Order: sequence, then structure tokens, then C-alpha cells
Amino acid sequence: MRVPVSWLYDYIDLDLSPEELADVLTIGGLEVDAVERPTTGARGLKVVEILSFAPVPKADKLSLVNAFDGEREWEIVCGAKNFSVGDRVPAALPGSTLPGGFEIGTKKLMGVTSNGMLASARELGVGEDHSGIWLLGDDAPVGADVTDWLDLEEAVLDIDLTPDRGYGASIWGLARDLHALTGADLKVPQLAGNPGGNATVEVSLADGTGVRRWDGRGIEGVTIAASPPAVQKRLNLAGMRPISNVVDATNYAMLETGFPVHAYDRALLSGGLVVRNAEPGEVLTTLDGVERILDAEDVVIADESGAIGLAGVMGGDATEINEGTTDLYVEVAAWDPVKVLRTGRRHHLYTEAKSRFERTVNTEWLPQGATRVADLITEWAGGTVVGGHDLEPIPDMPTPIRLRPARVRSLIGMDISADRQVELLESLGCTTEGEGEDERLVVPPPYRPDMRIEADLTEEVARLFGYDNIEPRVPSTGRSGRRSPEDLAALDIRRALAGGGWTEVLQYPFIADEDLVALGLDDEDPRRRTIKLVNPLSKEESVLRTTLLPGLLATVRRNVNRQNTDLALFETGHVFVPPGDGHVALDGGPSGVELPAEPDHVALIACGAFEAGRHDSDARPVEFADVMGAVELIRRTVVAHDLRVERTHEMPFHPGRAARVFFGDTEVGVVGELHPRVCKAFEVPERTVAAELRLDVIVDGGANLPTAVMPSPLPGLRFDVAVLVDVAVDHATVRDVVASAAGERLSSIDLFDVFTGEQLGEGKKSLAFSLLLDDPETQLTDTEEAAAIERIAEAVEAMGGQLRR
Repeated sequence: MRVPVSWLYDYIDLDLSPEELADVLTIGGLEVDAVERPTTGARGLKVVEILSFAPVPKADKLSLVNAFDGEREWEIVCGAKNFSVGDRVPAALPGSTLPGGFEIGTKKLMGVTSNGMLASARELGVGEDHSGIWLLGDDAPVGADVTDWLDLEEAVLDIDLTPDRGYGASIWGLARDLHALTGADLKVPQLAGNPGGNATVEVSLADGTGVRRWDGRGIEGVTIAASPPAVQKRLNLAGMRPISNVVDATNYAMLETGFPVHAYDRALLSGGLVVRNAEPGEVLTTLDGVERILDAEDVVIADESGAIGLAGVMGGDATEINEGTTDLYVEVAAWDPVKVLRTGRRHHLYTEAKSRFERTVNTEWLPQGATRVADLITEWAGGTVVGGHDLEPIPDMPTPIRLRPARVRSLIGMDISADRQVELLESLGCTTEGEGEDERLVVPPPYRPDMRIEADLTEEVARLFGYDNIEPRVPSTGRSGRRSPEDLAALDIRRALAGGGWTEVLQYPFIADEDLVALGLDDEDPRRRTIKLVNPLSKEESVLRTTLLPGLLATVRRNVNRQNTDLALFETGHVFVPPGDGHVALDGGPSGVELPAEPDHVALIACGAFEAGRHDSDARPVEFADVMGAVELIRRTVVAHDLRVERTHEMPFHPGRAARVFFGDTEVGVVGELHPRVCKAFEVPERTVAAELRLDVIVDGGANLPTAVMPSPLPGLRFDVAVLVDVAVDHATVRDVVASAAGERLSSIDLFDVFTGEQLGEGKKSLAFSLLLDDPETQLTDTEEAAAIERIAEAVEAMGGQLRR
């Protein structure tokens, strides 16, 4: 929001420099990005009256203008064509200076002497319009110094508005805020409401369109011309191009009151107006000249000919104000913020009106905004207000907010009495009920629809009390401030993986439903139950993720497309599980709605070469064991129970090349090679391997401390056994049977060979284990070894296998 300081001071009695004013607003929460003086440096410019003009010989585009400055006549060469005899315009005569220090002198053009130049608005620094000379109007005093007459030294504040402070997009809203911040006298007028009578146009509002209030005024007998120069200057400084007195009045009133306005040429309307949803495929040419195909969710203003405006965003060119307009219908309405936001995004339109409506426009004072624009139109363009109507299908119902002064004090950290808190809120225009320190009821003023809950009141109290007056204190939390054991364990895991050669990445938590289809998940898979975003950034980011794999696969695809094919990546982060899916949901918000659970996961993905080639060996492609090694690294980092796996055939992994992972008896996730269809769908290399584990389960209670084991002083007893079983039998099952049968003296057991061959028989495999028996009290002998082997043989036979002798 660009705010000329003189305009703001019309409505607040302050005597601060622009820089001091910027400090007050910034400390009050309305950040001023810059204090600009775009016209600084304009000196010696005069208001001149054009007496005559004629073409310059041998120059089709140049005219020789004879201009009078009240004392003498000047011949000035000009390339513009938008003026006539009798017009009054700014002239930079010899010896004058334009903004930027550009000095004007006498110059010969096409054999003709030009005594300075006639200036456009852009050349004076008051706007961007360079299409012609700035026409100052019949009231401009000939011979006056333009800098003094129009106050071209004026400062402009460039204010960066946050989405919740829509009131800051109006001069009146800023004046009210300055009144609360400084105590200065407020001069915002209280205007009359709708006059009633004949509004000249019938209006109907369809259900479901989100229009909250509509104020319409009929104005007859206007004359279209240029608006006063001071008005044009203010609009230019505020970033809006002056067009005509009527259009400028609508823009001026919007900037002043915060209520966007649209004026229709009544002669161009076909019958009455109706607010409705657009027909699918309906076409509307907007004021920017673009033909737009409308969506069924767009809300439009229409007459009998069809849509003539996009509600809250931009009007149509069919009813645009033009030089022949004499009768108007002026509309000031309040629209549903969400509908306006979505319509603007759908059509890639950003307008001043849209920016205000999407921040919510209050309805209670809307008729005052309509009265203000009607007053400006009749003042600048003549005419008479012949009547109006005020429709309010969705009235604003202010809801009192509970204020607990003690709670406010605890949050701000300052001893602000209840009466002082109420005094600060009432300076904004709030009304309050109640007495004492326990509780008050506060009703926000109409121009502050952003104040909805007690936290908003607390923020306003802190802001008006002065952030710079709040003493910094270290909060007392009742604990040491260390990170939780779970956080520390998760940090240890990230560090261990990074130290093991895995690169950490960070993804957005949004995916598309199609990503889960591409993973091959069936309809019954819990991961297919997603939480849809109300206002997604794009179709590809429309739901909250239930798995980390789509984001990692997209990262792999981006890297591979850029010829970075050797990857080992990991990510830790939340996934989002709808309530009722077996996870513990978060506590409900103020409305009591149950929120989704957000369990932490860790996922890994790798492709290409896991070990780079050397002069004496080729690069080694990544394989299942590399990811299993990372999982084992995670287990060792938190000192969890032994790693155990079970074969699985679930998507998105390759059947027979994936395993469910257990730390002891606790299931923690899945590891495996991705299914070829998944690799193809995500455009990643074949034989890509991945894992996804429940990090919150792994770090529950924090990392365990490793237990020191005193080695036996006596030599251990080492021996090998080979077990013949069916190929369908999982090696982990065989390992558990062998370990249990070996007895309490077993110190370690490792699978070191898997063999299949014709000599074993069809459907058979041999699993070879290396065992170590230890006893710190007794030297073990061949007798103990033979007994252990015999027990193992019996246990293996009981499970349907046999020991190979």
C-alpha cells in the first residue's frame, strides 16, 4: 500500500515527519518498507495555458506550441497529441529542473527553437503515465509554480501489509490505527447510509454466491472529464493511473475507505443485474481486454446479455465508463474472501479490489463507503444521486470475545492492569462489557474483522502498549531446556546416516493423490486415505503426504534428469494420518476438531553406483544389502534389539526382493527394491532400492546406552553348521531355531553362506551358520560342541529340515 502522507494527515491530526510517522507505524505492526519522495528535485516548473499549436515543418510527429505562463509567451516543441487550445499543462521552461537533477534549457529541433518542454506525469515523478502531457484542468492557476501548487515535495509511505491487516489497505483504516497508537485526534467523517428510493437498476442475489452485502446508487447527469490535478497526483503517488473523474472517484474512494467500488454505464446495461455463478464455458471480456472462459465456481455480475463482471476481481468492458456516459449505477459490495481468492488465482488476475476482498471487507460500514464515492462523483463530475438500495443477505454478527486480563499479562510478560488493557482496546473502537480483573467481553470494531479470538486481543494489547516497552525476559519452562530424548536420538540417527555416506534432503509435505496410485497402492491401503488441502498451491501438491517416498522419488528423478545418477538419499519428517487410522491424533483446536496424527518417518532411497569405480575395480551398483546396512546403522545408533526381517510382497516393492524389518519384536518398516512399474511411473532407474521406517517408534524413549560385555578369559568354542530346508523357509526362522537349540552359552551366530544346487534336491537350500560358544567359568571342549550340534539337529528336524553332516 502506497500512502501519500498529506492524504493520511487529512484524517489524523499529527505533526510528525514522514520518517517519524514510518517508525510509529512499523513499531505498531504495519511495516513501512520505504519513505519515498518520487517528485523531489522538480524546480521552476510553471502552469501554462496553450494558446495555439501547429505542426513543425518536415516533422510529422512534432508540434510547435505557443504557451502563456501569465507573463510571457513561449514556443515549445512537443511530441504529444492529447492537448487542445485552452488546456493548462505543466511546462519545464529554460532554467527549470526535473526530478533527478535533469536541467532544462533551450534546444533546436528540426530547425525550430524549443524553450523547454511540456511535461507528462511520469516526467514530474508523480506516476507512470507517459502517454501524453499532464492536463491540469481549467482550475489550474496560470503562472503558478507547479511544485508549490501541487506540493510535489510530498513523501509517500510504502507499507508492507500482512494478510490479516486488511484495514491497512485504506487511508481511513490507517488513520484509525494511528489514533490508537498515538492518541491523536481522528478526523474520519461519519457519513449517511443508503438514501433509499429509486436506484434505477433492479438487482437480485442468487443463493450460494457468497455476496454478504450490496449497496447500489443511481447517479444521473454526470459529465466525464479529467479529475482535479491534486486528485490525479494522489492517485499517481498511490500507484494508480488517473483515467477520468468518475473512474478516479471510484479508485479514490476505495483507497480512502477500503471498500472497492464498481461503476456501470447505465445505458449499456441490458435490464437488471443478477449475481450468480458462471455457466461452465461462459465467456467474459474483462476491463484489461482479455477474453476469459469462466468456471462454474466463478461468481459473476450479469445482466440479460450475460456476465459483465467477475465479482470482487475485475469488471467487464461491455459496461465500462466512457466519454459519452451520463447516467451511472454504482455498486459497493462485500464478497466471500475465499471465492474471490480462488477466482483471481484461477484467472491469474491480481487487482486492488481482489487484494482487499480476500482480506475480508466489513459490511457494517459498507454504506458509508458507497456514500463517499457518490459524494466524490457528484463533486467532480456533477450529477445527482437519484436513489439507492441496500441488500444484506449475510449480515455480519459481531461475536463478543472473552478477554482474561491475567492471561494477557502472562503471555506479554508485563503487569498491564485490566482497565489499561480495556483502554487500549477501546482506542481501536472496541466496545467492552464487565468490570474487575477476572474477565471482560470485547466486541471488535467493524473495520477489524481479523480480531476473532482472545489471542488477537492479546496481540492488540501488546502492539498498542508498545513492543519496545515490553521488557525482555527469559521464560521459565520448569525444565532445563534440553531437547527431548526422542529428539536427540533422531538427531543421532541423522548424523549417523550422513556419516555413512547418505545425503539428507528436505521435501515439502505435499503430494498428489496420483503419486500414491503410481506407487501401486491399492484402494484399501491406509496410505491412500489422505488429507486434502483446502487451498492447494497446485494439483501436484494437493494432499498431505502419508509416506515420504513420493518426495524422494521426485528428487531422484530431478537429479537423474541432470545426469547425477549415483544417489544415496534420506529424509526424516512427518507424515499425516487422518483421525481413526490407529495413530494417536493431536488434541483438537479451539473448535474441538480432532486433528490428524503426525508420526515421524525416516526414508532412504539409492540408485546407480554405491561405490565409485577405481583404477583396479569397476563401480559397484547399489543393492538391497546397502540399504539394509543403513537400517542396521540406525539400529546400532539407538542400541535397539537385534535386527530381524520377514519376506514381504507388498507395494511399492518388488515381490521377493523386499522385507519387513523388526528391531526385536517391534516392527519398524519395510526395505526393498522398488517394483519396476513404480520405477517406470516415477522415471527413476531400474533396481532403485528404498526403505521407509517408523522413526517415532525407533526413537521412542530415546537412544539406549550400549551395555559393556566383559570378554571371557577362556577361549571360546567356534564351529559351523549347515541346515538343509525348503527354499520357502526364511533364513531368520532357521537362525532363531539354531540359536535357541545352541543353548545359553551361545555368544554369536552369523549366516555366512546360502547354497542351492541340483545335488541338494529340487526346492531345497542350504544355510550355513557360524556359531561361537563362551563360558567365562569353564573351558569348553569337544563334548559341549557335540552336545550343541546334537540339540541343533533335533530342533532342525522338528521344523522339517535336517542338518548336513
